[in-house]
Amino acid sequence: MRERGSEKAVNYLPHDGVNASTITGKTYAEHWREAGFAVEPPVKNQGRGAAMMRIEALRRLSPQLWFNEATTEAGREALGFYHEKRDYERQVGLGPEHDWSSHAADALGLVAVCYEAPSRTASFNRVIQYKEQGWV
Repeated sequence: MRERGSEKAVNYLPHDGVNASTITGKTYAEHWREAGFAVEPPVKNQGRGAAMMRIEALRRLSPQLWFNEATTEAGREALGFYHEKRDYERQVGLGPEHDWSSHAADALGLVAVCYEAPSRTASFNRVIQYKEQGWV
């Protein structure tokens, strides 16, 4: 993340981000903090229907998203492969298939759940800095 200029990014972990690693005994959140990154408290387990909540949140946010074509090919491929598990005998959907593509889709869905649009008051109340006047 540092190499890509994201050292100031705030990291949102899923509900299992409080689980301890079986190797180190530390939580994943502790590992991120020790590496010098900001970590929000993990998003609470959303329970039944969590996958559909992520999907719906992403549907609302997706018109505002853009992807860097050169650096996001693997993630976009995973999103394109994300699909529903089906019971063809009963002709019903059983929710998202948990496979290699679901991790990328869940991560982007969690982004959509946690996203907060920038507020106008944040920029309205900012301090104006005039470099030509020597103010910093």
